[in-house]
Amino acid sequence: MFDLIVVGNLAYDDIITPFDRRKGVFGGSVAYAALCAARLGQKVGVVSKVGQDYDMSDLAPLSQAGVDVAGVKQVDGATTRFECIYDEQENRQQRLLGACAPILPEDIPDPYFQAKKVALLPIFDELPHQTVARLAAGKSLVCMDPQGYLRSVGRGKRACPERGRRVVQKAWDAKERFLEKVDVLATSVPELEALAGTNDPGKAVRLLAGYGPQIVLVTREGGARTGFSSFVYCGGRLHKVPAISPRAFVDPGGAGDSSATAFFIEYERTGDPSWSALFASAAASFVMEGFGASNFGTRDQVMGRIGDFVAAHPGQPIVQVAEKWLAAG
Repeated sequence: MFDLIVVGNLAYDDIITPFDRRKGVFGGSVAYAALCAARLGQKVGVVSKVGQDYDMSDLAPLSQAGVDVAGVKQVDGATTRFECIYDEQENRQQRLLGACAPILPEDIPDPYFQAKKVALLPIFDELPHQTVARLAAGKSLVCMDPQGYLRSVGRGKRACPERGRRVVQKAWDAKERFLEKVDVLATSVPELEALAGTNDPGKAVRLLAGYGPQIVLVTREGGARTGFSSFVYCGGRLHKVPAISPRAFVDPGGAGDSSATAFFIEYERTGDPSWSALFASAAASFVMEGFGASNFGTRDQVMGRIGDFVAAHPGQPIVQVAEKWLAAG
């Protein structure tokens, strides 16, 4: 049986940072989530669609990591592709260069429906409600990062001109129908207002939890030296968790996807939201040290990095929680 199924379209990313630029980088939230989960010891399957322009040999990093790719379908049309431009403060501008077809219930291999957990990771509105409802049925935990529902390029067909169209945020009017199926909602500060309709973080997470999620995880992108801090709303309480920094900064892409995945996995294991968020920050720090989906920590490596953080920050409130779980292993 699979531990986790990750669902959303794979992508090619053209990445431009102040330090480097690369075209056609293997990506998509499901790529980062699947590789992160596999490195943390999970048995993972991927459900995705790619276009005729996709080189299926590019699935090798997933297969080599032990991820099952039976749910990846090649269909007519283009693969989802973004141009991602980061400035020195890691602010991102995106252009959509292509978008693949939606994922439907009939696209999902039968064995995947028996998985314990599912992570719903749309990147451009490719998961309709019927798919979400079918996948969520009977799962012990359902996690969603809704970023793909908050993206728009304005009016027009899904196929894009070569130069692409700028991606902008939009409100998600249908969120109530979707979020009632979700246990863990993972988002970021820049997306919170578009998602909840308010720029008050405390009010926003309470509103979102009212739609169904037991937990709302919100990451703050703090920069290359500080990594991802977060706050978690769970059981009527807000838990603030500091960031664990990457040792070297290369590319911030995919760190949020990996953070959400690591949180989801660790929360299932421990039921401790503060510890799980700290674990997620440590896992995300490894991703930022590589270009694209190339660098992920094992569980032992993530625990080691948390141990280093604890030793360096003896006065922080999170340390007592961390010491408990580090001792438990």
